[in-house]
Amino acid sequence: MPDEIELLSKVPLFANLSKKDLRYLAKVAHDMAYEEGTPLASKDEIGVTFFVVAEGEAEVFVDGHARARLKAGDYFGEMSIIDRSPRSADVVAGPGLRCFVFTQWEFRPFLQEHPEVAWSVLEGLVRRLRAVEKAASAQT
Repeated sequence: MPDEIELLSKVPLFANLSKKDLRYLAKVAHDMAYEEGTPLASKDEIGVTFFVVAEGEAEVFVDGHARARLKAGDYFGEMSIIDRSPRSADVVAGPGLRCFVFTQWEFRPFLQEHPEVAWSVLEGLVRRLRAVEKAASAQT
């Protein structure tokens, strides 16, 4: 577990958490390694997991088009666990991917108890929304 705590502490989303909170996250996280090409999230499925990239890369696709490459410290799946709606993109494992995976029933209460983490998640959502709006306006 010390390795997981160290990796979690390097994730910007969790950087300001106490050792106690990091220990909790390390305890409830599922430390998963994925082979390249493994589907992690599928558009339109109801998602119950939140992923934090610890090592390696993952690729985000929307309607079959590559939209983003995720690397260590990035995360995905938060939208679906926040609003309990279908996922908005497909995510596929890239080379050397290792993620901490949290279930909705573990992560939602954690966000409610840690508004600073919830706020960081909201800031990330706003950044993504603005990027999508910018890309959409560039196409018109």
